[in-house]
Amino acid sequence: MPFEILPSVEVLLDLYYKEKLDQVQIARIYGVSKQAVSIAMSGYMTETPAAKVASLIPWEMADGAHHRKYESKRVKALMRRRMMDTTLTQQQRKWAAGIARRFPGEVLDYDPASPDGFKWVERTERDGGLFFRWPAGKELPTGEEDLRLITIKSPVEEKKEQLALELAIAKVAEGKDEKAAVKEAVAEVEAQGE
Repeated sequence: MPFEILPSVEVLLDLYYKEKLDQVQIARIYGVSKQAVSIAMSGYMTETPAAKVASLIPWEMADGAHHRKYESKRVKALMRRRMMDTTLTQQQRKWAAGIARRFPGEVLDYDPASPDGFKWVERTERDGGLFFRWPAGKELPTGEEDLRLITIKSPVEEKKEQLALELAIAKVAEGKDEKAAVKEAVAEVEAQGE
């Protein structure tokens, strides 16, 4: 029944990618569950920045609510900023900037027994340049791009990344293709720094 209510996959993808609606919002429009929208769109979507970020979080969350905690949202926003995700809201961009300032001396650790799930601890040599304390016995991602998403940057690099994303968002709002907007924005910010 839900699939009879939903429009074509093309319309769903337009709502998702062009109108920037999430699957919950689309489901509300058509009076169906998020799962119905997800099933209808599966196989037609490229990996979203949010899905990529979720794949790089190293912990098995003891409580699904831990994914929605403040520190979890902030670190995920920063990872999406690393990907130059132009769909980040202004609030998510603020979260990314705020959490990036904490990383030089501290690292985020996950404690499934605590109500918040996350705690800040002093960075040790073992942590290297990672955002979070990697769980013992769990393999680090091997891809250079994946490691770039979970590694701290210098304050200057953080600022350049932040400026490039803001510029890319403005270009997308003017109607420019997202990939082209990001490429141009990064090049412009790099040229300013030379």
